Amino acid sequence: MRLGVPSLSALQAFEASARHQNFAAAAQELALTHGAVCKRVGELEKHLGVALFERVRQRLVLTPAGAEYAKRIRVHLDQIRRDTLDVVQQGRESELEIAVGVTFAAQWLIPRLDDFYATTRDVRLHILGRDQPVFFDDSAFDAAIYFSTRLWPGMPGTALVTDDSLLLVAAPRLLAGRTSLTLDEVAGQSWICPRDLPRVWDDWFASQGATHASEIRPQRGAQRYDMFIMAINAAVAGLGVALLPSVLIERELASGALVQAHAHTLANPQTIYFSYPAQRRDWAPLRQFDAWLRRAVDAYLGERVSERT
Repeated sequence: MRLGVPSLSALQAFEASARHQNFAAAAQELALTHGAVCKRVGELEKHLGVALFERVRQRLVLTPAGAEYAKRIRVHLDQIRRDTLDVVQQGRESELEIAVGVTFAAQWLIPRLDDFYATTRDVRLHILGRDQPVFFDDSAFDAAIYFSTRLWPGMPGTALVTDDSLLLVAAPRLLAGRTSLTLDEVAGQSWICPRDLPRVWDDWFASQGATHASEIRPQRGAQRYDMFIMAINAAVAGLGVALLPSVLIERELASGALVQAHAHTLANPQTIYFSYPAQRRDWAPLRQFDAWLRRAVDAYLGERVSERT
């Protein structure tokens, strides 16, 4: 090891062994012998003076130090792989992997990507639907876009949309030609309940001064949906009324598939965030996507202001 830096082969052997928690599986992945992997990991442990693995009942188990080291090394090995691909692909198309909430990807991002490709010809996006926290220290994502009340831990980033509203919407036939529903009529409908907004109906009624809002219940029952896209489709199908983020239903409102069934709105408690690993901050494809995304958000916000005035 030169200047305290372990050999790449030793780090690869350790990272693969840590991921599989098995020397034989690591050897198969790296096209090495079982003995060669054991030797490289052993040399690494000897040089570090730290035990990286324990053998518990014939199982290979990471020590706390080994688990932390594996997490860090995985990031650097992935960075080396990506930097190598960048060099090889100079003058070619680059690939950007983005984890995005499923509904936001389907309803907002993907319909706008034709503009991205029209202005950015050397970057290809891979969109992966993720509705739960994505931590960059053990994943290969280059960026993430997600709804949350705060930035996910360990993920630097910026807010994209901070002032979204929750609208009470329904299929036009539920209004039977009327322009809106009264509070009693809303209570008389079945309520569509997205998983990520568990208190939204209580909050909506309470924000209008309704007494005992938490005791108001839908006369036709409630429907619970795991994803916003499911709740949107349920509302379009006329299965009930829904309180949904306006950013996710702009196309349905524009086409008339959904109409606002009551004038009262509620501030969306969630913000849309864009995050990426700190070490990728200056990567050209990420900067290109970041710049385009901000322009797209600015255009969307501008259109929303124009509709209000």
